[in-house]
Amino acid sequence: MAALALALLASCLALGVPRASAIDPFPLDGHMTLSNANFTVHYFGNDRDTTCGNFITEQRAGDILGMLDRARTYFSSLAGFPVLASGVHVSIDDFTTGCIETGSIPFGVPSPLDRWDAFVEPLGGGVDNIHLDAHSGLTYPVIAHEVFHLIEDSMAPGTDQWLQEATAEWAAVRANNAAGGTENAPDRTLDCVGSRCGDSEYDKNGYPGWMLIEYLAERYNDAKVKAVWDQAAANPGALGTTDLAAVLDVPLATFYNDFANKRLKGDFTFPPLAAALPATIDGFTVGNADHTSDPLNIAVNHLAARYIYLRHPTEDAPCFEASLTVSVTIPAGVVSYPAYYAGTAGANVQPLTVSGSNASIAVPWNTCAGSPDALVSLPNDSLNLDGREFSIRITVKVDFTKPAAPTSPPPGAHVIGTPIAAPTSDPAPTLKIYAPEVLRVSTKTRLLRFVVFASGDGKLQAALGSTGLGSADLRGGNNDVRFVLPTQLFQSLRKKQSSNLLQLTSVSTTGAKGASFTRRVVVQTPPKKKPKKKH
Repeated sequence: MAALALALLASCLALGVPRASAIDPFPLDGHMTLSNANFTVHYFGNDRDTTCGNFITEQRAGDILGMLDRARTYFSSLAGFPVLASGVHVSIDDFTTGCIETGSIPFGVPSPLDRWDAFVEPLGGGVDNIHLDAHSGLTYPVIAHEVFHLIEDSMAPGTDQWLQEATAEWAAVRANNAAGGTENAPDRTLDCVGSRCGDSEYDKNGYPGWMLIEYLAERYNDAKVKAVWDQAAANPGALGTTDLAAVLDVPLATFYNDFANKRLKGDFTFPPLAAALPATIDGFTVGNADHTSDPLNIAVNHLAARYIYLRHPTEDAPCFEASLTVSVTIPAGVVSYPAYYAGTAGANVQPLTVSGSNASIAVPWNTCAGSPDALVSLPNDSLNLDGREFSIRITVKVDFTKPAAPTSPPPGAHVIGTPIAAPTSDPAPTLKIYAPEVLRVSTKTRLLRFVVFASGDGKLQAALGSTGLGSADLRGGNNDVRFVLPTQLFQSLRKKQSSNLLQLTSVSTTGAKGASFTRRVVVQTPPKKKPKKKH
């Protein structure tokens, strides 16, 4: 009986103690905070939650705190801008699902929310929250841009958005010491903000104005940028162009013309802009015989500039020296100073001679196919004259008694590593992929969609995991690329991590492959429907 009692007791003890494998070895964290002396980061620490996608680790939250402090410290030494007050709260959110970790979406932020990578939530009294998207907003350029917005709001809240975004992007590029973005629409107006301003979010938000702010700093000094914001603080409600004009020692029109012509050659000291040429809207292939062209009419809006190319003959044939005359008729009411850039080694920007509404220049030329393109600027420096047409005509005279050799382009950028020989075939176009690192595909449409900027014609070859999606035709400029994922491949995205790596490859019209880019693709989980209340 004693032995039986001991056996039953042992059995009861065994039943009362759970097995080790049934014990969850760690707690499931939820809403978390991590702080330093200046910032508090609010984040979600549960990686098993399927409702929202804003999970990050504590280590990542620490990285974000470090970047916030780095930006704050840099801006405190930038041309006398004020030091950002401490106590800023930063929310790590999922803009796709609308999951906001702390605070709220301010009135006026356009939907859909996942168009953005970050935004500022004004709280009044010079205090703001920062909201960062967990998928696209946790990089230093984005964080620095938003921190500078807080400094702007502490000085002059409500300033023209183009000036806010232009200065914040300039400050972020300076803080990051790396290339900032350039516009897809180089002919957009300086003070344009909104969907009408271009095909990319970059253009729509007024970010391209950072290049003019950099020119302002290089022409004078960084303190001149601060002076614009002092002017905005002293004159609430004034236009950003009025604030800018007030601190210049030349008319705003002259300043803008000078800026447009600086861009003609990329004549900047800041490395990300040095030698970066603007995109052209149209132009002439000059030819290898005496010729006067028909007029080319180009419309330019206020505080905008368009650029045209002058191209040498494309056929490989004996070439000769020539002279080229460029004549521009300036539209009525517009004071403009067009300029010419030969595009050759050692060449400088040459202003056209202006007389009334006409501008012209005569320059040496050759008919050699290997010579680089020349460029002509067409700035419209007015504040309110839009759609004004410039008329451009060229005349070439060839001296067939003087053989010529192709002129050399400016030296290229310094290359680190082993130089690679230039291709002898048609090269693949250079691409810019305007898409977040993680692309979300709807369960309803299975549509994979993003924007690609191509430097020329070609194709975009796509593969998702080991499955080819085919190719999309590309034209020079912006391209709206769409692929509908096959049902079987779409289903595999839920199961295999290896299936969600998207590889995009640039391909020339002759089949030569160029650079490849990768993005991750995930299924966008639809929000759960709320149960109906019973009455």
